[in-house]
Amino acid sequence: MQNLDWDGIYSAVLYIIKNYPLTILLYGTGCLIGSLIISLILILVMRKYKAFSRKPKYYNRLVKLYIPAIFIINGFVSLQLGLLWGSYEALKKDSFSIASQIFSSGFGPVFKDQNAKAEFIGGVKAVVSEINRNNEDAKIKITDLVRAYDTKYGMINQPKNRMASWIMNRYGDRINAMVIYGILNSIPNVEVTGDLSYREFDKITKQLLVLNPDDIEISIIEKIQNLLLMVVKSQFKTMAGSLLMVWVILMIIPWLEFWIYTYMMQRTTNRNNQIK
Repeated sequence: MQNLDWDGIYSAVLYIIKNYPLTILLYGTGCLIGSLIISLILILVMRKYKAFSRKPKYYNRLVKLYIPAIFIINGFVSLQLGLLWGSYEALKKDSFSIASQIFSSGFGPVFKDQNAKAEFIGGVKAVVSEINRNNEDAKIKITDLVRAYDTKYGMINQPKNRMASWIMNRYGDRINAMVIYGILNSIPNVEVTGDLSYREFDKITKQLLVLNPDDIEISIIEKIQNLLLMVVKSQFKTMAGSLLMVWVILMIIPWLEFWIYTYMMQRTTNRNNQIK
């Protein structure tokens, strides 16, 4: 449970409930129906093995409480799973829109036209020159470029959307790096993965000036979208796994108690037979 980001889960679920209530209702209802079927099967199996029969009478009546407890526990867990499942499926549909908001909050103005793109590239080159001013032959680390540009120019603003804001707060540095790499790698037959010389960087930026800003923008938004889905899927899988673990433990309790009861009754019967 320590790996869960509750703020992120809350932001995601709140966003989906607000924008996709019918999706949540659909998945919640489906999981609830599934839980009723599972509950009936469990109860029928337990009745077959007489797991609800005890002696004396008060014990026998008390054990019958397992029946409503199974329905309640399964219903609660299924609604939780339905909420998570429905939220993830809805986020998949809306992930490109959220990624676009994240991109627009930080980099949208950069790609609005050729002049804005040229200004952005000029700013990046200025940062590179500053990083590289002491040694023109030294290699430029992209991570240093990302850090310097973000600090100097304040590239990313806070988006208004709560879900997008959480992603920016949590993974802003990673998105910065992703965008810089995405811009540099948008040139055909160019793959920047490590360090660059100033001359190499200057050559790439000249090629960037002739590219269509829309093509660069879509490519970067898709990368942000993949990051969003990866993060949300990881968080939801962790929470769903924890829920299922708790469910398994709770479903084992009646069988464990029945096994203890059966064992104790057999010991009592054997002892009585020995006395006779």
